[in-house]
Amino acid sequence: MIPTFPEFRPLEPTDRAAVEAVVHTFPPYSDFSFTNLYAWRAQVSSLHGNLAVRFADYISGAPLFSFIGRHRVAETAMQLLDLARQECQCAVLRLVPSCAAPALTEAGFAVTADEGATDYVFAVDHVAGMHQWTGHSARRRIRRFSTQHPDYTVRHMPLHAIDADEFRALFALWAQRKGYASPQASHEHSAFERFLRSADPGIETVGLYVGARLVGFSSFERLPGDTAIVHFSKADHAFHGGVCDVLYWEEARLLHARGVRHYNWEQDLGLPGLHQSKKKYQPCHFLTKCIVRAD
Repeated sequence: MIPTFPEFRPLEPTDRAAVEAVVHTFPPYSDFSFTNLYAWRAQVSSLHGNLAVRFADYISGAPLFSFIGRHRVAETAMQLLDLARQECQCAVLRLVPSCAAPALTEAGFAVTADEGATDYVFAVDHVAGMHQWTGHSARRRIRRFSTQHPDYTVRHMPLHAIDADEFRALFALWAQRKGYASPQASHEHSAFERFLRSADPGIETVGLYVGARLVGFSSFERLPGDTAIVHFSKADHAFHGGVCDVLYWEEARLLHARGVRHYNWEQDLGLPGLHQSKKKYQPCHFLTKCIVRAD
């Protein structure tokens, strides 16, 4: 059972139904998916029937507060702002879904866009047709990769069936090329490990192989209806410039065959490089979030 405010605790696998009873009534905001909350060891609390969350910032690890829900929104925001002031010496909420903004603005809160937290949502059929995007660099890279590595293979399997050490090795290579002293130096490492250890049967993976070598992987979760959300993805860009294009193209083709229409690629964290890499695949819309302060 989710504890009642002001008590918070990290999620356990048995909490999935309680969390999803709230979050699945909203668009698929990446921060509030059970998988994301569990992997990043967010702490949760029930506040007026809403899900209150104590996050650790994805980059700095600093604590921050947010919530998702429709009940007594202004009162919920004020109570969380008071807690943020006590714990963080800064009365601010972040990652709040923008659907709450009108009620919060009307109640007198200062509400601004949390721009680095905007989720990128893509039309699956569009990305699955990337090999036909006239004049686009992704089309050229897919063709070049396919010509140079005609024997590449794609392995699709549930998370619990993968060779986790292969995925860890590619994560370590990514961390090395990002300049980290070790994989553990990346704030993402502990979340990735928790994700792997969950062996969640609802998570599926796509592995891109050239011979026996894993050069890219992605993971996704089907959501109610015709949507999905992508979680952890990594690729060996140095192996070939088209690795990501082929990986995302193959993943989209798989999702398209499954009847998925839209999928969320999560946010860019305000990082220019990540913004550009997501934008080039032509999102069809965005899920925006806001920053809330007491005015």
